[in-house]
Amino acid sequence: MGVNMLSRVADGMFWLNRYMERTDGMLLTLNTSYILSFDKEINDSQGYKPLLEYYTNLSQDKIYSIQYDTTYVLKYIICDNQNDNSVKNLVVKARENARGSQDKITKELWEHINSMYHYMNSPDLTKKLETTDALKIITKLNKDLLLYNGILQVTMPRGLGWCFSSIGKHIERCLQTISMTQAYFAPINYNLEGEEDLLYWRRLLLSLSGYELYLKSYSNISHNRKVVHQVIFNKDFAHSVIYTLDFINTYLDCLFKDNDLSEARTLMNQFGRLKSYVAFTDYQHLTNQELEEVLQNTKNQLIQFSTDFSKLFFSYT
Repeated sequence: MGVNMLSRVADGMFWLNRYMERTDGMLLTLNTSYILSFDKEINDSQGYKPLLEYYTNLSQDKIYSIQYDTTYVLKYIICDNQNDNSVKNLVVKARENARGSQDKITKELWEHINSMYHYMNSPDLTKKLETTDALKIITKLNKDLLLYNGILQVTMPRGLGWCFSSIGKHIERCLQTISMTQAYFAPINYNLEGEEDLLYWRRLLLSLSGYELYLKSYSNISHNRKVVHQVIFNKDFAHSVIYTLDFINTYLDCLFKDNDLSEARTLMNQFGRLKSYVAFTDYQHLTNQELEEVLQNTKNQLIQFSTDFSKLFFSYT
């Protein structure tokens, strides 16, 4: 391999950032649904359902029974030991990966992950989520993730570790964007000409940190098609599918620049096809069925790419 970084360390960097990005996306989605759950004016047909469908392995029946149960959802998502994807368990996994790559991450980053770990393990956290402190806790965790991203950006050297962590982060982010978009388009049968109002789309856009940008960039009529433009095709939106794929592409180029192995070429071609598939989709003439296909195909191909990427670099069997 032209990449001379221990596969164990590369693996650690990749997964550290996947887990932290997953935590970040999950908390944003939780925060959005939590804040909007106080607004009794809104006819809320989904509650916490999009969050629970994507970020947990709960059965449809279970999701149906708890989708409006705020206290249960907060405890399950934030600190349930039995939930593999709870914030608590994701931070534990992130910290294990950080520990394994400690010589490649900065002291500041390690200390921040560590302090999050201790906070998540504080004995009274579960109890506090049942009280009016819940909002404070969610806000603190959201800020901790923002801070994590800031420390990562400002302190990390731009070597191979950075490439692996950036690819991991943006694979995770792209999958989130696609899955959240599906969660809001599936109930309306992917109808691009529908009349859903801004309140309907606000949840999706807030979950992807894109609400303000949307208000500034798009005029105020028929949102369905414009929302698709922002979340899939807007190159200026850091959570859009095309932006995240461009980003992955940049760091793949870095990893492969001195590498003429045929496996590397195969992987580059595989990713190139995936990116072109999205880039050359004709947004203006997109039909409802094509929208559904583009989202699902992109997701399937990205999951496959992630598996093949891991096999090549982290020598999984």
